[in-house]
Amino acid sequence: MVTTRKQSGVVPKPTAKALTADEAYATASDEDDDGDFKASKKRKVSSSKRQKKSGNATASGSKAKAAAKPRRRGKDLSLLPTMPLDILYEILSQLTPKDLLNLSRTNKLFRSTMFGNRMLTVWRAARDAFDAPEPPDGWSEQKWAGLLFEKTCQSCGQRGVVNVDWLLLRRACGTCKRGHLIYGPRLKSRFPDYDQEMLEYVPHTHTSAWTKGWWSTRTNSKFYWDEDIEEVAEVYECGFDEYWVEQRKELIEERVKMVKVYQDWREQMDKSNGNATAENREKRLEAVKARFSEEGYENRDLEVITVYSDGIYTGTPHVTNAVWSRLRPKLEPKVQKKMNERIMADLKPSVDKRMAILAGLYDAYLGKLRPSESCYCPPVDFLRVNPDVIKVVEADKATDITEKDFQPIVEKFGEYVSQYRDDMEKVFLKLMPVDTEGVEDPLQLARVVLRRDRRTESEWYWYGSNNVDPEDNFLIGRDMVCTHTWAKRRKMELRPGVSVDMPSKYEFNSDVSKACSSVITVAGLPPATATIAEMDAKDARFVCKLCVSMNGYNAFTWRAAARHVWFGGNQNHSMRLATEEEEKMSKENELALREGTKAWSCNHCRAFLEPSASRTKPVVLEHLKSEHGITADDAKLDEDYFVNQRCRHAYEAPYQIPELNAERLKCLCYNCRSGPLILHSKETISVHCVNRYPFKRFEDLISGADYEIIPRPSVGEKVVEASSFFVELAES
Repeated sequence: MVTTRKQSGVVPKPTAKALTADEAYATASDEDDDGDFKASKKRKVSSSKRQKKSGNATASGSKAKAAAKPRRRGKDLSLLPTMPLDILYEILSQLTPKDLLNLSRTNKLFRSTMFGNRMLTVWRAARDAFDAPEPPDGWSEQKWAGLLFEKTCQSCGQRGVVNVDWLLLRRACGTCKRGHLIYGPRLKSRFPDYDQEMLEYVPHTHTSAWTKGWWSTRTNSKFYWDEDIEEVAEVYECGFDEYWVEQRKELIEERVKMVKVYQDWREQMDKSNGNATAENREKRLEAVKARFSEEGYENRDLEVITVYSDGIYTGTPHVTNAVWSRLRPKLEPKVQKKMNERIMADLKPSVDKRMAILAGLYDAYLGKLRPSESCYCPPVDFLRVNPDVIKVVEADKATDITEKDFQPIVEKFGEYVSQYRDDMEKVFLKLMPVDTEGVEDPLQLARVVLRRDRRTESEWYWYGSNNVDPEDNFLIGRDMVCTHTWAKRRKMELRPGVSVDMPSKYEFNSDVSKACSSVITVAGLPPATATIAEMDAKDARFVCKLCVSMNGYNAFTWRAAARHVWFGGNQNHSMRLATEEEEKMSKENELALREGTKAWSCNHCRAFLEPSASRTKPVVLEHLKSEHGITADDAKLDEDYFVNQRCRHAYEAPYQIPELNAERLKCLCYNCRSGPLILHSKETISVHCVNRYPFKRFEDLISGADYEIIPRPSVGEKVVEASSFFVELAES
């Protein structure tokens, strides 16, 4: 018992004494509880250091004492035992059972006080406040409070042990259960000298660390705590009477009877705690929302914050300034994003109307440029992220915005376009492969191929497929890259919650680059350094060794040849240089073929500038005569009309060289027998099936055994040519 100042005026020094069982329990549990008390050990100071310290103190004299500042007394409980008992009891009666346990572990003085008989009323009042059942026979209030209100394993001290085994009246972790619980029929393996009949007087449970309760329906599923067994064994071996037997049976029956009471109370406590916790979360949420409302946010913006948000789910209902300083950086980005979404949703009709005005002004600016120059300018979307444009476009919706408000921006169109081109050049340099370092202009290398960034495609886009528009994936050189304007756009986050459409980005197309390198090698130039200008100057023609049909075979330009190899998807589409006769025939017929391709545009107006609006050369010349008064004889290429770079693939379509004397051959290998009728040429029959003919030439094949000659088809007969079959197979 604590001797208070009211009784004697001084606090006597407590004398050492043996701890009771309850005190020992509290001490053992104290080691794993928050805020447990650990006596500080003073470091021993050697006599020489003590003398040196004493000498220094003497030398300093009164000057040191005068310089010393008074130290503030720290917060502690040293004055609590000096209070009058009635005040002390009044304070302690306001505490919960767990608080009383923590207080009893502060030091020996408090332990002896809290375990005194005069404190029983305080412990009972704390238990009654939670409607907890009374302790079983032989249990003190302190020990019972530890079992009910703490979540610490009673054996090892591990925290977070939620469940209590009410039949054993123990709170144990899984590790301790595995170490201490003994299955009844296996008693002899652990205690060979113990009598099996003694288990009748030992409390048991139906669950172990492994059964998790599903074994409870079995009559022999009895597990015993080893310490309980040893306790009963001491009495059982020394002798016992009928009274002890009746007492042990009543103890076990009472525990079985009270399990339902304990479980119901625990469930009610969990429900009550859950309700209180939910209420605290709601209060904390409302307090946080009130803080944001003071900052100017609307209730609609705060809908993104819930009780499950980071920082709301746990914590006290009262949000202090210190708590707010920690919560605000976590939650404000979501609130700002929601606010921006709300503002932009309300402002979107006005923004669309103003962007339409800006688009009209930008089109007027492009109309003053020559079409061959304006096609290098980006779409109007690139202006959306400009700070000057944002200021006008996102002005308050009540503000009437006209063309006059955009006039300062119109005057800087040329500056903005030039800056965009410079920025794109920097982007292109970052996309270049590593082996182009040191090259002055790597974008002019013939093997460097770009494509639109595939991340702008839908999530169902198959990245490995070649069945896409080549204009999206086959861009060689600055002219093709800078003149292509995509119908699709990419989303760019202007600020949290606000995304705008921007022109698509680009990425390096390594697959087409490999195809280009193979074609450059066939042309006789080094792929690492060959430029687009060098390949155009060479102007070679190429023929695919595999793609020869009864109708003839194609002669490709180097761009078309690289595209053909890429679309084929395998190296069997290997190229060879066209012969002089094939090259001459191709170039003589390409002129008429290209003039009839829809790849031409007028350089005096923008009528045929878009890829879908491009026309054939005769149509464009007729347009120059009728609309601009320029005859076909006076019209000059690249001055009055030009080849639209956006239609480069159509312009360089391959020319088909007819094969008048070609033989129709049918391969007799197993694969060709089981499939449709596929016709081959001499060049393809020995390479299409590498399993049967890995190294043979056509001259090594035997007619009638390896192949047979098929007559030319009659009118209306439908056959599958080998070239078309393998291209379709590779593309699929």
